[in-house]
Amino acid sequence: TPDPSVDITRIRMRSQGHHCLYPGATFHGTQKSGRNSYDVTVSIVDVDFSSSFLCGYLCIRGLTDDWPELTTYFDAEIIGSRYGFLTRGWGADEEGDMVHWARFPAFRHVKNKLKGPHLTVDGYPGAVFMRWKERFLVPDHRVQDINGASFAGFYYVCVDFNSHAQTPAMPARQPTSVAREEPDASPSQVSMAPKLEPMSSTRSSSEDNANSHRSSSRSGSGVATMSGFYFHQNSEPYQQLSLQHVPENVNTSFELR
Repeated sequence: TPDPSVDITRIRMRSQGHHCLYPGATFHGTQKSGRNSYDVTVSIVDVDFSSSFLCGYLCIRGLTDDWPELTTYFDAEIIGSRYGFLTRGWGADEEGDMVHWARFPAFRHVKNKLKGPHLTVDGYPGAVFMRWKERFLVPDHRVQDINGASFAGFYYVCVDFNSHAQTPAMPARQPTSVAREEPDASPSQVSMAPKLEPMSSTRSSSEDNANSHRSSSRSGSGVATMSGFYFHQNSEPYQQLSLQHVPENVNTSFELR
């Protein structure tokens, strides 16, 4: 066993992804608020289902003239046996949680399997539910104030592995990345997310398994979609995020050190 105080390059934490949720995965689509629609790309940086954790970058374009591109870093709670469907924070209550989760078609398949008191669920039957919390802007995390925008709230998110490109049933209103304030507020800022460097080390069996998941997600008949609804007490309700997984032409692996 290598000594961590001497050599940390040989000690790696293997990401435990699932289907199209793996380090390096990309989702592309739109975020809508009222009649406005913005181009959005989500890049997954790290994911570990064993600890119910995921993180990445959300990039929105065209939100404002001053900031044609805005990127935030977010981390996520993956709903399962550790985190339940009840948020218990960020200004959300149980009624609001259930109203938002019910807007995802995949939720009807798990709503009768929830376990109290936090409404947890075992396994991931065809879909993964998450809560995303944006933490800071990239690359300048010191920027706190965005003219006409805010990322003080959070997203309810569902990744449906067999959606066949369907979008969730929704009212006419929908999200706007990073800053989501009143409909008349002017949007936000920009920054490109730093790139991760591909691994140069020998592939392990766990990496092969992750790559096989990616291949199966490309060849499967279903289209993996990512849908989300932004929530903040002072923001326009039911702002909608609608994305699709972007298949890879080659297999790549990434590693955080």
